[in-house]
Amino acid sequence: MTTAREDSEEHLQVFPVDRFREVKLIGEGRNATVFSAFDRDLRRRVALKLAAQDGLLIALDRERLDELGIEEGFTALVEETRAAQGRYTLLREARLLARIDHPNVVPVIDVGRLDDGSIAVVMPLLMGGSLADQALGERWRDVLGVALQIGDGLAAIHEAGILHRDLKPSNVLFDDHGRPRIADLGLACDLDDAEAMAERAGTGYYMAPELLRGRSSDRRDDLYAYCMLVFEMFYGHSPFASIEHRFKGAVSDIRRPGGMSAELREVLVRGLHPDPDARWPDMPTLLAAMRHTTRSRRAWVYVATTVAAALAIAALASMPTAEANACEEVTEELAQIWNDDTQAELELALGTRVAGDNLQSWTSRWVTVRANECDAARRDGRETTPSPCMAQMRDRLRATANAFQTPHTNDNLSFAAVIAELPPPEHCIAHPDDGDWAPGDLRDMDVEVSALVLMGDLDGARARERDYMELAREQSSDYGRSRALFWRAEIHRREGELDQAEVEFERVYQNAQRLGAPVLGAEAMMKLAAIAGARGNIEAMDVHAFAAWAVFEEREPNRVAEMLQIQGLALMSGSSAAQERGLELLNTAIEQRERQVRRYGGTHELLSQAHESYARGLLAVGRNVEALEYLDRALAVHQAEFGHGTWRVSRIQRQQFLGLLGLGRVREAEVVAYSLIRYHIDREDWRRLVADVKWLAEEYATAEQPHHATQVLRLGLDAISQAGVDDGRRELESQLRRVQQ
Repeated sequence: MTTAREDSEEHLQVFPVDRFREVKLIGEGRNATVFSAFDRDLRRRVALKLAAQDGLLIALDRERLDELGIEEGFTALVEETRAAQGRYTLLREARLLARIDHPNVVPVIDVGRLDDGSIAVVMPLLMGGSLADQALGERWRDVLGVALQIGDGLAAIHEAGILHRDLKPSNVLFDDHGRPRIADLGLACDLDDAEAMAERAGTGYYMAPELLRGRSSDRRDDLYAYCMLVFEMFYGHSPFASIEHRFKGAVSDIRRPGGMSAELREVLVRGLHPDPDARWPDMPTLLAAMRHTTRSRRAWVYVATTVAAALAIAALASMPTAEANACEEVTEELAQIWNDDTQAELELALGTRVAGDNLQSWTSRWVTVRANECDAARRDGRETTPSPCMAQMRDRLRATANAFQTPHTNDNLSFAAVIAELPPPEHCIAHPDDGDWAPGDLRDMDVEVSALVLMGDLDGARARERDYMELAREQSSDYGRSRALFWRAEIHRREGELDQAEVEFERVYQNAQRLGAPVLGAEAMMKLAAIAGARGNIEAMDVHAFAAWAVFEEREPNRVAEMLQIQGLALMSGSSAAQERGLELLNTAIEQRERQVRRYGGTHELLSQAHESYARGLLAVGRNVEALEYLDRALAVHQAEFGHGTWRVSRIQRQQFLGLLGLGRVREAEVVAYSLIRYHIDREDWRRLVADVKWLAEEYATAEQPHHATQVLRLGLDAISQAGVDDGRRELESQLRRVQQ
């Protein structure tokens, strides 16, 4: 275990012996003891926090007790157990707090060592009490104002990449002006720390149900605790009548007097859902929904009454009036792209609301960056129109929403992969002038072709790619032509025409270099890496992969995991050492997807894909039992995400079939095979049924199971005969004759 001293504790400053005077105990908890003291250097009273195992007596020496005004009775506080771990925890808390700059989070003023080596963290002295002993008043809008400030603080903690893990009334303190501040990050952890996130930590009463069941943490658990806390602020007691009601999500049917919005209660109820995927995806979206409930329908006509637009208002709420008016176009831009009608249409078309929630989460991030950009331009006396980068991001969102509503792309659409194509809005903070995109109609075409390719409809994608190329030529768009060529190459790659695909991807890369479009160039390099891997050329694959990796790391970090999966799977065709490295990369891809979900929320579908890729790697080295575990995870996440299956179900079941057959578990493999066939029959997808029946029969034959090969071919023939379909009949009959010979 890392100790405080191993974590650079020795580099901390040493406080002078007489810096803190008039020291008095004001609180103690499981992990720390807090004193008030007069800081001689700052000339103010401060809070002094030490690890509970140190206590102030050991830290400052018994001989100075009288000088510091500490009574001898406090000697009982001194316990020298687990001192090193306690000091490490305190230093870690100080470093986490130092990453946050928000008026609703208690800041760190200073940190250092006392003369005996123990650590002391200096913080503002907040004497307004905690939320646990506050009388919030009868006006529900006043209570909401306090709740929103606490929520803003928690959102800032998440934005800094931190999970609080112990939000409760006693950890919300008030300053002299009545402003709430979140305190005590003693149990907090970095969202990127997978080991810490797997630990169960916090106060049981405020823990989300999944934590009580032993699942790893993510920021939706903090969101759950926040909704518990806010519900208590409004109603004065727990939202659940019993622990059974809590696990069922059965919120007590009570109402608060005074005309409180019923919509606000429903917002909190969603945040208390026992299934984390059914809650609000993140704190900004939840807070936007809460703020939205306070506004009349008339006031929201011009922003189409959307939660995403509500977030724009929330982001601008802290600006002076003149600046907010100047940036009003932010909400108008949103209303034109994303509204309640759009989200309802997506849910109807795709059979799930997850796509809408994921786009809403991305939109929330876009609004935050755009509002800050507009605010800065207004203060500097510049035009408040969107930067090229933000305009490109906005138009990509519109094109994505349009693609989801196009009839021939929404059937079996893997929306997660399409949403993953949206670059992170935060990129525009450092690169406002980036804008390497083509005109809007070409952008729409690009997203549509992408969706068709990702769902496996290569015939449809090929037809639309030709339209795309023709339109790009009509508009004399070099970038558009290069994007269309990229998709032409990808279609050839997926059809196994690697030589043609390689030539075209190399042309795309050269065009990208000439046009100054680094992300397009990196995408081409990623595909060239996949081609090299398919040919077993590990050296060339690595060269291409690292070139793409460098660009994605800087400009589109959400694409790094995709690159790792391509690189990792390619390595599985190499030596034992290469295979081991491939598995490491595939496992790292899972960790990256988990971090993205914890930090930004959104779809878990990409995590499912990472699990599937890792399972394929495990199958390649004969670790079938482990592979089946990861395939089960991939399938469970995918089906939970959609509420039904998509074409990915068949791909995962193919891998399950191979794993079971390789272990000699023929009966279980047979169940998976029939499930795979039934999946295609239910969807009347005869083309994929024929392809999978042929494949199943070949695998059975290879495993010396001719009886099962015959059964599966006859089942396929019966299915297409009953459907009156002729396509594929001759192929299946020919294969059946070969098996029976």
